[in-house]
Amino acid sequence: MTEQTIIRFEDVTMTFDSSTAVLDKVSFEIERGKFYTLLGPSGCGKTTILRLIAGFTEPSEGSIYFNGKVINKIPANKRQVNTVFQDYALFPHLDVYENVAFGLRIKRLKNNDVEAKVKEALRFVNLEGYEHRKISEMSGGQRQRVAIARAIVNEPEVILLDEPLSALDLKLRTEMQYELRELQRRLGITFIFVTHDQEEALAMSDEIFVLNKGRIEQSGTPTDIYDEPINRFVADFIGESNIAPGKMIRDFQVEFAGQQFECVDRGLNPNESIEVVIRPEDLEITRKEQGKLHVKVDSQLFRGVHYEICCYDEAGNEWLVHSTKKAVVGDEIGLSFDPEAIHVMRFNESEEEFDKRLEAYSEAGNAK
Repeated sequence: MTEQTIIRFEDVTMTFDSSTAVLDKVSFEIERGKFYTLLGPSGCGKTTILRLIAGFTEPSEGSIYFNGKVINKIPANKRQVNTVFQDYALFPHLDVYENVAFGLRIKRLKNNDVEAKVKEALRFVNLEGYEHRKISEMSGGQRQRVAIARAIVNEPEVILLDEPLSALDLKLRTEMQYELRELQRRLGITFIFVTHDQEEALAMSDEIFVLNKGRIEQSGTPTDIYDEPINRFVADFIGESNIAPGKMIRDFQVEFAGQQFECVDRGLNPNESIEVVIRPEDLEITRKEQGKLHVKVDSQLFRGVHYEICCYDEAGNEWLVHSTKKAVVGDEIGLSFDPEAIHVMRFNESEEEFDKRLEAYSEAGNAK
């Protein structure tokens, strides 16, 4: 654990009955001042992690550390954490000022101190002048900012956000993504954001934890997660992917779709069965004779910024292409790609196994 670590989970398990583990020996660290996203499908355990950090529930096993101290038994009101809920949980009978001031009044702060802190919080979220506006008169985006102001006015070290954008329309949701990210940078405190929206996670996060069935499948920067998925679940869940069965011939040489191609992967066993991932935007449409793959166009949709083209090769593999070039359904075309576009995955490899493999290969290279 580093000096920058503010939260640490150590083999945390959460069960709600004797047979179901919502979290299964989950371990991770959260550093101070970053924007983290817990990403995964419904029921994967991401909201449970948020509730454990907030103190709304206790783990069945394992330890949760905050600034180096175990907080398993510390109640929610004693933690330097505030939560912004999915429905914002604002008080409809109170105006904006009193909603933000609520937590301060519970602490029995003097009126002058309350006023100064509320005004500062509203200034941070660009709601100056809205102090006496009714909650019912606020837009969805404004209500979210009131909820955030109420969270930051207590000066927490961590803000937890439980899918706070899910109820907004697409345009407002995009605007609030920028606002939340900018707010986190200005405040300089740790944000932990829960969502099932992959695009939201990629756009906003410093680091992402991808969860599945109570376990962390992979963690890293948005670029790491998108460019280097470690298994089929992550590749499928984060963005759209072409996944084909293949064989690792040797370092930097892979076989799939009945052909061998140069790649940038290494450290696997010779002739090991693997899966290959190529993102749709990394496939370039060419004339058939110029392509590395020969395919037949099956369908095409216009998506505004690109065409989404579905093709099949001679081996029956499906290839999804995102291209600004228009194709013709029924035509035979070529698909070209760079060696860097090919990503090789072992079957069901865990993050720990992936890291050990890369470390072992690096040590072997240094020994030479």
